[in-house]
Amino acid sequence: MSSIGNSLYGSTLGDIVNNVNDAFSGKTSGIDVNSIVSELMQVERQPETQMQQEQSTISSQLSALTAISTQLTTLYNSVNSLKDFNGAFSQKTTGSSDSAVVSASADQTAAAGTHSVTVTNLATTSSSYSGYIPSGTSLAGAEIDVKYGSDPNHPLKTDTIVIPSGDTTLQQAASYINSGSYGVTASVVSDSQGSRLVLLSKTSGAAGNLTVSSAAAAFTSSAGVDAQLSIDGVPFDSSTNTITGAIAGVTLSLGAAAPNTPVLISVQPDTSQATQAIQNFVDAYNAVIGSINAQFTVDPTTQNEGVLAGDSMLRPLQSDLLQMAATQVSGLGPYVNLQSLGIEMQDDGTLQIDSATLSAALSSDFSDMQNFFQSTSPAGWGQSAGTQMLQLTDPTLGPVAVDISGLNQTNQDLTNQISDFEDNMAVVQQQLTDQYSNLNALLQQYPLEMQEIASQLASLPGASGSGNNQG
Repeated sequence: MSSIGNSLYGSTLGDIVNNVNDAFSGKTSGIDVNSIVSELMQVERQPETQMQQEQSTISSQLSALTAISTQLTTLYNSVNSLKDFNGAFSQKTTGSSDSAVVSASADQTAAAGTHSVTVTNLATTSSSYSGYIPSGTSLAGAEIDVKYGSDPNHPLKTDTIVIPSGDTTLQQAASYINSGSYGVTASVVSDSQGSRLVLLSKTSGAAGNLTVSSAAAAFTSSAGVDAQLSIDGVPFDSSTNTITGAIAGVTLSLGAAAPNTPVLISVQPDTSQATQAIQNFVDAYNAVIGSINAQFTVDPTTQNEGVLAGDSMLRPLQSDLLQMAATQVSGLGPYVNLQSLGIEMQDDGTLQIDSATLSAALSSDFSDMQNFFQSTSPAGWGQSAGTQMLQLTDPTLGPVAVDISGLNQTNQDLTNQISDFEDNMAVVQQQLTDQYSNLNALLQQYPLEMQEIASQLASLPGASGSGNNQG
């Protein structure tokens, strides 16, 4: 029994003795059974209190381990971003010498380089409009035939639109056309002379040219044209002003025609995304190392270390992370470890970026730096670190996962023990209640028996006042 338990036991025993003596001497009419049993049960429950305190410690340990587990997952994802062939080091950025004429975007498949683009004309969209529709008349029941393509004798597609007889206004006719799956959209344009039905092709360029005919109204059409441009001196025709495929991985967006003004489009590695990915890795790594370091730091108020300071898993985990950050690779150019990139380890195990060194590496040796993280043969730093992080974050076999599983099992065992202990305490409490209830009944009977004895003695022959006094 602990010193606290001994003290509680001594105090409880003293209270019970005083309670019984008071009842025995007649100061009270009996003992307080509920109070005595409650004090005795506090002593009996000492083992349960200790188990509950142990559960409280386990809860704090699980909370700290879960936080570290989450940080490890973030670190794992940041390492994957560095070594992913479609990740940050594979992203491209573009520039344009005149973005008002042509701008560009690029995906990770685009090759770095500069291209000359000259836009002769933009793609336009064909439209067709009817003559004025007299007031009070409509296109209700009319048939409108629409042919698509440059040659109306050999159209690419034909729509036959029959306006419902119930659509007695031009706006209703336009709404009907727009609700269908036709290759045009319709609108109504009105001015001082009347109203017209306007059809606009859904397909830009020559392929969407409209030829419209109807017995109800005459239509006038304007042709759409394809965009005309040259890319690195090669003529190119496009039905839209958004061009994909002309340059692998690059999308061109045409904004204006400038036949005599070549526009330079540059495609370069996106160093800003690479820089951010490295910063994300350093932040994630420092978060984990910081959490581990905190467990071994003495709190100035409590003079205690963290709840995981005694966990035998934590030091090896710390060592694994430090080893990962210090890993060296060879055969991949000038960069052999993180320090050579400007990512330096501090005395407490955290990392710090030398911005000047990192920026110089990204701008002058991007491909070597990318190779450092992404090479598979020989394995680059990213491949090595990714394998190690995969092991550390394994949801079943990872060290933190195993530790959490063990603590959860211990916590469940304690819960079962407390449950069994509670069942036993219910029996003990009933036994104590019965025992002290019986004692209370005896103590309450004692004064009556003493009075009866005194009365009997007083009635004996020869008893006198003086004799009584002497007795």
